[in-house]
Amino acid sequence: MELNRNELKILELFQKDIFLKISILEIMKKIKSKSYQRVYEAIGLLVKKNVLSLEKIGNISLISLKLSRETIILLGFLEETEGIKKNIPNYSKILEIREISDYLILITGSYASNKFTKKSDLDLVIIVSDNESIVKIQKLVENKTMLFIPQIHLYVFTKKDFIEMLKNNEKNYGKEIVKNKIILKNAQKFYELIKEAIENGYKSWRLFKQGRKWINLG
Repeated sequence: MELNRNELKILELFQKDIFLKISILEIMKKIKSKSYQRVYEAIGLLVKKNVLSLEKIGNISLISLKLSRETIILLGFLEETEGIKKNIPNYSKILEIREISDYLILITGSYASNKFTKKSDLDLVIIVSDNESIVKIQKLVENKTMLFIPQIHLYVFTKKDFIEMLKNNEKNYGKEIVKNKIILKNAQKFYELIKEAIENGYKSWRLFKQGRKWINLG
């Protein structure tokens, strides 16, 4: 599926925040476009391609991401393309580990946020099938990466555990992964997990402070 320049810019907004719900004027500001018509047309194309949803509330049209198959394929392609450009240490060697080639592989932490130093570890996350042994994968990958520089700090989760973290109302490592990540392989699986989590209760927590209380705006 081909995207024009404005379509790509708009999709990248929702790639950064999958729960974003925003007006056309706000999109114009965020992508720094001066043409309402071009942004309107690009949104229309993405709606037709089953990537975005448009909801009318009074006189305002609010745009949100639609996690369709088409969207998941597009976002997966964008994520992996960006991952290649990030120059992650031992990128090729990590992907050459045959035993994890079918699993979702991500980088988080300081390398994902581009705040790493010479002393930083490389935080590697692998999300495996529910019937896979976490301990087995952990030992296998640790053995194959023990001489890597920088040192690998490995996290292995099952799909079920990852989804449960997202559904939980408290801050946790799963939600940190969503906010700060570089996907190395099988990015479509990441968005499939996000979609499943949303269908089972995962939602955005947009908070504002009222007095001493934090209130969720949903």
